[in-house]
Amino acid sequence: MAPADCPYCRDWSRAHPEAAPRLSCGPCETCGKPGHVGAHPRQPTSVCLCAEHWAALAARGYHFELYHLVYVVIGLVAASVVYRIVQDLMR
Repeated sequence: MAPADCPYCRDWSRAHPEAAPRLSCGPCETCGKPGHVGAHPRQPTSVCLCAEHWAALAARGYHFELYHLVYVVIGLVAASVVYRIVQDLMR
């Protein structure tokens, strides 16, 4: 994300015209390089990331997240309940 694309940097620069334009929102939460704040569907909160880590986060493809295990457990429990109900109906 370029400084001109970042709404937080743009708003700060408009609100403080006497100061030098802001080039980053703060340090990247992963590596510490200058980064920008933004929201991403795979993140629970807004994060400040550098361009490299934004690109890695936005890469297409499957990204394993820990909460996926919750869906697996729910599916297994539901399958075992349905299996028991079907077995009882067939007796």
